[in-house]
Amino acid sequence: MIYVFRTCSVCGEPISWERLSVFPETRCCVKCAEEYGSDVNFSNPVIGMDLETYKDLLGAVRS
Repeated sequence: MIYVFRTCSVCGEPISWERLSVFPETRCCVKCAEEYGSDVNFSNPVIGMDLETYKDLLGAVRS
C-alpha cells in the first residue's frame, strides 16, 4: 500500500510515503528525480582537524 503525503513540484504526481520517509525534504517524485536529478542536498560534514592541530600532532610524532 502506498500512502501519499505531498505532490511533486515538477509533474504534480503524488510523492510516495516511502520516498518521503527516506528523504523528508524532497519536493519531487522518484520518476522526476531519476529523470531530472534529485533535489535533495546532502551536507558534507567537515571531518578532520584544523591545520594548527595537525601541525602540533605532526611535530609531536616526529620529536
